[in-house]
Amino acid sequence: MKAMSQVFASLFGTAPLDPEAARARQIHRDWDRARAQATSPSELEEIDAIFSRNL
Repeated sequence: MKAMSQVFASLFGTAPLDPEAARARQIHRDWDRARAQATSPSELEEIDAIFSRNL
């Protein structure tokens, strides 16, 4: 249920006013997409390492 609420919030959430929050929100969306396409645990670890450096 939590995943469904996150999808709903990302689609219909209010636009952040500051550019840094917008950037972080976009990184999280891209991160979630990349994690969904991962095929192995090691690939998930690599994706997490790459995206966590951008935050």
